[in-house]
Amino acid sequence: MKNINLFIFALLLSASFIKAQNSVRMTSFYDVNDKKSYYIVWDIKTGKSLQYFWNGSVSKWESFKINIPENPVPGATGNIMFDTYYDYKDGKAYYIAWDTKTGTSVQYYWNGTKSLWDAFKINLPANPLPGSTGEILIKSYYSTEDGKAYYIVYDTNGGKSIQYYWNGTSNTWESFKINLPEKPLLVQ
Repeated sequence: MKNINLFIFALLLSASFIKAQNSVRMTSFYDVNDKKSYYIVWDIKTGKSLQYFWNGSVSKWESFKINIPENPVPGATGNIMFDTYYDYKDGKAYYIAWDTKTGTSVQYYWNGTKSLWDAFKINLPANPLPGSTGEILIKSYYSTEDGKAYYIVYDTNGGKSIQYYWNGTSNTWESFKINLPEKPLLVQ
């Protein structure tokens, strides 16, 4: 009986560990200037994140001392995601954090003057994908051709999407007038 109880305890303990680990996600970017890869690892339930870089002088991965705020999307509870892109034009990395339930997002950049990850004052619309019925995901893309960043915001339930670009004239994120079909996997 003691062995069965010990087995059940070990099974429950490992199940809770797997469940806790199931909320961890990561993404990365490569900095061509310093020829290094950088990773951000986060808990989707809390939004708490750590960034890592390879320290060749000690041959190990180290975490940054200064990271993105622990609550990267104010007001969001759970379901926090991140994506990143490296802007080859200005030699900097940018992060976007968002709530997959609402699509509300905040973009971050390294502010060298303040020595911290700072939030942009102008972000994507609070509801970037009206009429969505599933989780909202965001993918960033940096175009080396025109030196600009783009975002595609999409609904995991069907694939409806809207693409956004930065309009430097009006200083806003604007959506493209023509986007992918509302149900992109349906044969037309």
